[in-house]
Amino acid sequence: MSKTPFSCCFSGHRTAPFSWTSSYEGHIFQIMLAKAINDAIDAGCNRFYSGMAMGFDIVAAEAVIEAKNHHNVELIAIIPFDGQESKWSKEWKTRHDAVLQACDDTITLNKSYVTGCYHERNRYLVDNSQRLICFYSGKSGGTRHTHNYAEEKGLNIINLWKDVTRIGKQTN
Repeated sequence: MSKTPFSCCFSGHRTAPFSWTSSYEGHIFQIMLAKAINDAIDAGCNRFYSGMAMGFDIVAAEAVIEAKNHHNVELIAIIPFDGQESKWSKEWKTRHDAVLQACDDTITLNKSYVTGCYHERNRYLVDNSQRLICFYSGKSGGTRHTHNYAEEKGLNIINLWKDVTRIGKQTN
């Protein structure tokens, strides 16, 4: 079977109900995220877009960087405005900067914050992708809008939320 190259984007909540690295659910999440990325690569994905938001976007981009050690894929940062990370904690700024250093390209949509810039970024991600890997709980917000827009556009959607929380409940 021939693989047609395609792009994948990420969207997810800024915080999670578990520690990203130290809890059992966090460990399961990391494994499932890596599997979703590798499945996309196996299906022909050669480009990943990250919206570079604190939380899931940065964590997913870090997982793509790890995948780049074994696969010929690109990571593209889509930044809604210069200085998006300026009010983040030191830890998240450091992670943001490390991801930017590893990106193959960076696209900044606005020189400064403007109303609707996050929405613009999310639409850009979906409009330039065929697959969405998300961490979406069903709550309102930017992830919901991105998920729904991806559904409208017919993207293949992989939602890690359901599987991670299901597995976490089985072990408690």
